[in-house]
Amino acid sequence: MYSNLKFKNVFPFILFILVSFISCKNDQKENKLINTNTVEEADNMIEVTTNVMDFQIPSQLKSGWTTFKYNNKSEETHFFIFEKMPEGVTIENYNKELVPPFKAAFNHLLNNNVEDAMKEFEKVPAWWNDVEMGGGVGLISPKSTAESTIYMHPGTYVMECYVRMPNGMPHAFYGMLKEIVVTEEKGENKEPSSEHEISISSEQGIIFQDSIKTGEYQFAVRFKDQKQYETLLGHDVNLVRLDEISQLDTLGNWINASNIKAFRTPVPTGLNFLGGVEDLEAGETGYFKTKLERGNYVLISEIPNVIERKMFKVFKVY
Repeated sequence: MYSNLKFKNVFPFILFILVSFISCKNDQKENKLINTNTVEEADNMIEVTTNVMDFQIPSQLKSGWTTFKYNNKSEETHFFIFEKMPEGVTIENYNKELVPPFKAAFNHLLNNNVEDAMKEFEKVPAWWNDVEMGGGVGLISPKSTAESTIYMHPGTYVMECYVRMPNGMPHAFYGMLKEIVVTEEKGENKEPSSEHEISISSEQGIIFQDSIKTGEYQFAVRFKDQKQYETLLGHDVNLVRLDEISQLDTLGNWINASNIKAFRTPVPTGLNFLGGVEDLEAGETGYFKTKLERGNYVLISEIPNVIERKMFKVFKVY
């Protein structure tokens, strides 16, 4: 059933189902959203705020290059990714047709009931095969702000965070799920410039320099290719500051979403997430801006066995 799936057709929710399935085989409120209708933001910046388990953002945006300033005021680590819906599919379809079977399956998997989970998965609607990933802001620690710029194509998107709660359930089930409509009207932004470039590919991993001076920079992230991993998701780039370089293994274990016990909050101490660029398709480029102080940093992708696969790059800021 899954062998013919392409990366661009994969939903982040599939991550929860199949990685749990893999883990089981190997191992044998809700916050109300403020109504944010169309808001006239400056063309060069869209403010996004999370207070608890929510996204406060205009529900309608212009197409083209768009900068998102994400203010995570909550006590949890978050990120957000845009999923471009097939024509005619809205968040109403998403909530009524997709969420229930995935939520039921996920509950079964947390209880090691793989057979029942897979029966629920068979109820997933066919339209999900045509969903495309549209980038977003990478992992960001509590009480922090991150800034990323991506190209938004016209269409209807679902925006979500699927970091897991301590009980193993994704944040999307607690309110971090929102519809965004990107209009045909194009904003005036041009593609940004950058001081440094990061290359990411399944063959060569993350390529960046070994050291950099302190300062505020904008980084371009070039997706040379894209690959579907065991989680049926591709690679992204997240910037993390490590209190100690020895914490790289801790980071690798936490970010390994193929482990049902990983990717949960609270995040291990000593890991400070500073944003980045979520999954984009091969050939696309996203940008993120950050201020770097002295210390040890790593660029890392949210994929299984990331350390073994060398999909990370450690560098020093001096």
